[in-house]
Amino acid sequence: MEKLVALLPFVLMITVIYFSIKFFVNKKSQTGNIEDLNNQKLWKKARWGLYIIIPFIAVYDILNNDIVGGNKNILPTILNFFITKYLMKKIIERGTNISYLKLATAGISILIFLIQVGIGRVLY
Repeated sequence: MEKLVALLPFVLMITVIYFSIKFFVNKKSQTGNIEDLNNQKLWKKARWGLYIIIPFIAVYDILNNDIVGGNKNILPTILNFFITKYLMKKIIERGTNISYLKLATAGISILIFLIQVGIGRVLY
């Protein structure tokens, strides 16, 4: 836990730098076609499902590691975030019509979480 606390300022700095570059630099150079803009709008709606469910998964991971007696590791939660993000972007790019993007994103994240828990139970 002490190592995580020591790295937290660096993680926050990198996050702020990433989002500031993404917000300020990419907005000016964004001259994509209508399909790309539509995909970006759909992803903006879908990512809220991810932002809603990830804190619950992180809390569960921390509590589970605390109960088991292991290190408080949130790496699986971060991995879950990026896998879900990748899958949802691929689904949106394929043009799949999804009525409830937030719910679909949360469902995919929970499914990935269950797969991670299953792999963890098999390995340990």
